[in-house]
Formats: sequence, C-alpha cells, structure tokens
Amino acid sequence: MTRHLNSGLPFDAWPLQDRELFERVFEGPDLFDGGPGSSLAPVTKYGRKADYGRWLGFLSHIFPDALKLAPGDRVDRSRVEDYVEYLRENCRETTITHCLARLFYTIRLISPDRDWKWLYRISRRIAAKAVPIKHRQVLSSDLYTLALRLMDRALVKANALGRLTKSCSVAYRDGVLIATLVEAPMRRGAFSRLQIDDHMVRIGPRWCLTVPAENTKTRFAQEYELSERLSRYMDIYLEQVRLEFPGADRHNNLWPYEERPMTDKMIRRRTIKWTRIGLGFEVSPHRFRNAAATLISMADPENIRVAKDLLGHRSFAMTEKHYIDGAQSRIAGRELAAILAGRGQT
Repeated sequence: MTRHLNSGLPFDAWPLQDRELFERVFEGPDLFDGGPGSSLAPVTKYGRKADYGRWLGFLSHIFPDALKLAPGDRVDRSRVEDYVEYLRENCRETTITHCLARLFYTIRLISPDRDWKWLYRISRRIAAKAVPIKHRQVLSSDLYTLALRLMDRALVKANALGRLTKSCSVAYRDGVLIATLVEAPMRRGAFSRLQIDDHMVRIGPRWCLTVPAENTKTRFAQEYELSERLSRYMDIYLEQVRLEFPGADRHNNLWPYEERPMTDKMIRRRTIKWTRIGLGFEVSPHRFRNAAATLISMADPENIRVAKDLLGHRSFAMTEKHYIDGAQSRIAGRELAAILAGRGQT
C-alpha cells in the first residue's frame, strides 16, 4: 500500500466557505452562541476535521472543480462511490466506515437543510460487511513486565556508568510511560497532555492522576491512582530522569521529547517500538484499554462495571461490546495479580 495516499487537505487550504462553516458549526461566534457542534469534545472535533479534510483532499485530487461548489452540492452518491474506491486503495473497510460516518456527521451540520440519511446507510452497509482486524492477544501482565524490565535495566546501566545517559533516560521514560498506561489506561490524546502540576498529585505513598473533563471524549473527568511500586518509579523519573531531557525544565508536560513535549503520535510510536522488541508483536496504546477491561472482567467479575469508569465510557454497554474479551481475561487477571503480588505490589 502507498503510504499517505489518502492524506487530507490542511485546514488552511480548505475553500473559504468550508472553513467558515466548519468554525461556525463547531465553535460558534462567541462563548454564548456556540454552534450545534460546539459542545463536542476536542478529540471528536479533531476527528471530524481530519476526515472532512480527507474528503476535501480526495476532491482536490480527483474532482478539483467540485471544490468550487457549495459543500452540500459536492456530496452526492456518485462522488461518494468514487471516494470509497479511492479509500480502498489504502484503507481497510473498517476505516472507510469511520471516514464516511464522520463525513455524514459533519455535512449534516454544515448543510442541515438536506436529508443525509443515505450517506449514513452506506457507511453502515460497509460496516456490516467489514472484517475486523484480528489482533494478537496481549496480557496486561506482559505489558507491565516489559515496562518494569525497561526501567530496571536503565537504572542498572546508569549505575554501572555512574551517570544517566540519553539512552538510559529514554528507556526509563518509556518504561514509566508503558507502566502508567497499564495502570491508567486513558485515551492517548489525554495521556499526551498530562501536566505535572495540574494533573498530578501525590497522596501518601501514591501518585494520583486527574484527566480534566475538557481532555476526555465524554466530557467527564477521570481519576487514576497509581500503585505504590509504580509511584516509586515515578519519583525517580520526576526527580532525576525527566530533567535529563533538554528543555524539560521549560515546560510542565509529563512526557518530554528533545526540546518539546511528546505528541500522542510519538507516544504511539514508542509504545509500538518497545512492544515489538519485547513481545514480538506491536501493541498500540489503545489496546492497553482492552487489556485493562478484560483483566477486570475476570479478576473481579462481581465489580466488572467499574471498567466503564476506568475507560471513561458513558455506558457499560460500550465497554462490554468493544473492550471485554472473556475468553482470555481470566489468564490476564491471574498473571497480572501474580506479578504484582510477587513484586510487593499493594
């Protein structure tokens, strides 16, 4: 597959009418007169903008004259059929479903005077035939062991050399990052925006993380309490390792990278790198959420509904449908419990 074939049109390159309509719909002219999409979470708005930009990018490549039309006039069945074929050159059917659904949710707000149900029905028909990707099963215990190994090896190497090298600092940071995702499986965007002073507080022997409502998809604040063992690793990270990154003393972000904070895409790349090396297959940050839900489902089945709050879902039905795998979670629960207990975890 050709990479970046389906790249979107940058917002600054959108036709003026589209930019103005999008900002009016999703932001509104002021705080007291927001548009119909202004109450959506930032991550949802980002997704709508990205996929509408992808649609405009398709038009600019295949039907450039269509960009002169009004936004609603461009979206017809013929062009949508061509759009689907265009996406199929580089996307799976599940991705195409999401692209069409976001186009539907955006265009119905931008051009509310038309009936767009036909577009939504097309996305659902494609979704019904799509075959989900079969990911290799990952256990929370495996991810946690990998994180501990990264941190411990980095400390051993630094002690042997008598100093924290760049490679030691990076490995230790990534170990803390992975372990924190295991214990606090928040969404990647919110995870990348964690601020030390604003979102972290130490209560007794443990660090607690708070995700403010504006950084969550559901607009509900989330709180996580790290274990005592991970909190001790976090102390070393905050007091010594983090400060080894250039420019880390000039920003408050928890995850530094060179002269700036890490982005959510950087976090994804680092997680995939270490899981590929340590486990033999790639695990994205989002799959940490699956591992957490399935762990709870069998380690503490009587309280399975707490998984909804852990993942920040509005309903347990969402958690149960997309995140709980009963077949493997019993193993996950037992193995993680054994590892934590064996290492003095409380």
